[in-house]
Amino acid sequence: MSKGLDVGTAFLVCASKDIANPESDVAVKSVRDAFLDIEAEQSVINMLKMSNVSYVQEGDQCYIVGEPALSVANLLKREARRPLSRGVISAGEVDGERMLLILLKEILGAPQVDEEHVYYSVPAQPIDRDMDIVYHEAMFKKLIESLGYKATSMNEAAAIVYANCAEDGFTALATSAGAGMVNTSLVYQTMVGMSFSVSRSGDWIDSSSAKAVGSTATRMMSVKERGVDLLNPNDGDPKTLREREALIVYYKNLIHYIIDNIKKEFKKDNSSIELPESIPWVISGGTSLAKNFLPFFQQEFEKEKASFPINISEIRMAKDPLNDVARGLLIAAMNE
Repeated sequence: MSKGLDVGTAFLVCASKDIANPESDVAVKSVRDAFLDIEAEQSVINMLKMSNVSYVQEGDQCYIVGEPALSVANLLKREARRPLSRGVISAGEVDGERMLLILLKEILGAPQVDEEHVYYSVPAQPIDRDMDIVYHEAMFKKLIESLGYKATSMNEAAAIVYANCAEDGFTALATSAGAGMVNTSLVYQTMVGMSFSVSRSGDWIDSSSAKAVGSTATRMMSVKERGVDLLNPNDGDPKTLREREALIVYYKNLIHYIIDNIKKEFKKDNSSIELPESIPWVISGGTSLAKNFLPFFQQEFEKEKASFPINISEIRMAKDPLNDVARGLLIAAMNE
């Protein structure tokens, strides 16, 4: 067995395959990266047991984990807590490490063989925020290996190329727009030539649009995940039109922010990068799942195409935007 683990701010996604059975399908499992603490009253415990909600009780506190944490948070008009923030382990979340271990146990399960290999994703160094990913990378290695696995880290965006670009000779520009960060890598024949991340992404869209309309980030995320047509804000419940319009404003801002920073980074590294005439640009990640994201992205890219430093043959979505990082990591683990 081998596993690929996409460590996302919103979801942990695991892809696995039985290497002893080449005909077996890739199995994908995901869990929402969230938890909520509430007082462990007996009535609450009874309700959680009846509804089959995942939770952990410690003393007089009860921790609801996964997707139900968001539902209960909305019901109580609270913000769900996350062990990860902006793509890395949250420095201010004192319960984060314990909750991550619970989530990892749920998604990885027990190893099937000694030192079963897990490739896990790590973000590239952010260029717009003073943040060191060394601690994040080391902590996940420790947590995964505490479950009996052998853990190896790999760049998140590069994994997208492994999963989507075999026919392109594993050469592409890849962007993974997750919840906490946007990761971008320029990969040439499996080798990473340029890699960076920015700290704006899905969470930034939620929090910024929430401030603009006087709402909460959790509610804006709920509106976004129910469906926002980036080319037609009127498509949807009239009661949330203002929220959808705000979300679209910040989606557009994010796309131009990504493009502008690729220009800046390429100028720094172009002396050492040799590319064929043109390469594809593959977009992945949960933030890219908004309705009409691809034509919206292409429309905004056309405004800056003339000054873009890389010849792009096409912009296309990943085959499986939510799971292709995990799938690419699995490919790397199986090759190992």
